[in-house]
Amino acid sequence: MGNKKVFEILELLKELTSGSEVVVKNYALKSGLSQRTIRRYLQDLREYFGDEAIFCISQGSYICKNRELFKRFVMPNEKQNESEKLIDMLHIINPGFAKFMPKTHKKVDEKLRKELAEVFLIKGSPHEQSPNLKIFGMIQKAIKFKRYCDLIYDEVLLKNVKILKIIYSKGNWQLATLSQSHENNGYMVLRLCFVSKIVIKKSSFYIDDYTENFVKNSETFFDGYKNLPYECIVAVSPNMVKYFKQKRFFRSQKIIGECENGWSKISYMITSDDMALMLLRRFFPDMVVISPQSLRTKFDNELKKYTQTYNKFNLNF
Repeated sequence: MGNKKVFEILELLKELTSGSEVVVKNYALKSGLSQRTIRRYLQDLREYFGDEAIFCISQGSYICKNRELFKRFVMPNEKQNESEKLIDMLHIINPGFAKFMPKTHKKVDEKLRKELAEVFLIKGSPHEQSPNLKIFGMIQKAIKFKRYCDLIYDEVLLKNVKILKIIYSKGNWQLATLSQSHENNGYMVLRLCFVSKIVIKKSSFYIDDYTENFVKNSETFFDGYKNLPYECIVAVSPNMVKYFKQKRFFRSQKIIGECENGWSKISYMITSDDMALMLLRRFFPDMVVISPQSLRTKFDNELKKYTQTYNKFNLNF
């Protein structure tokens, strides 16, 4: 769903929260939207907030019976320092995030952006398309009430999924989930944009303290769920070690010595080989694996696969 649709729905929601009776025919003339589109948006909103909140008083006419329920969502208080701090932080952490915000937020955002521009040039990750609003709303409900779900994910049916959290990271919406999969003891992080259908079941589930803390404290989307930590040792070239002295790429990072060739040994405590594979891909060829052997084998296989794939192409540069 594009950003245009998001703002059209938010504007409709704002109209409802103003206390006005929204007549589909009249709102179509006012907004320039088709009556069919408005009815579809109203249906989405009623499915998300409930028919009792947005009430159909007659054919083609709707009112919001509980306006206070939505005011914080569409009409933030621009004088609150918390709002300004939030937008300021979002600019620094993930520039461009404000593109998805309602117009009432954007007035505050413009002011802060000008102030930040005097000092910062901030670049962030590209943003994927906004998620499907209906699916997004149903996922929020499933998380809030801890309900099992069936998902169509990347054209594959996943049954009895526990959706634990929605995660927004590096411009992408992700879902932390538990399922009956044997891989990683059932824990998977899914891209929300690839969820094409969701069915919320009546049965609910319990989240234990370990799982809550795991989702909160995991360092990557590839952390091993219910796996004991083990040591991974890599060697980094003299040209690159300065970045590791300046920054910890994982909390457990320790520079533990130097190899005979001048490369630095760095130790990590990881819960899956895939955690370290991310670093290897990023810093190749200036990082090599010393241990464990399983990680060396995985990375060697990736390099072999790349070479085989590359050799299939007749590339002329």
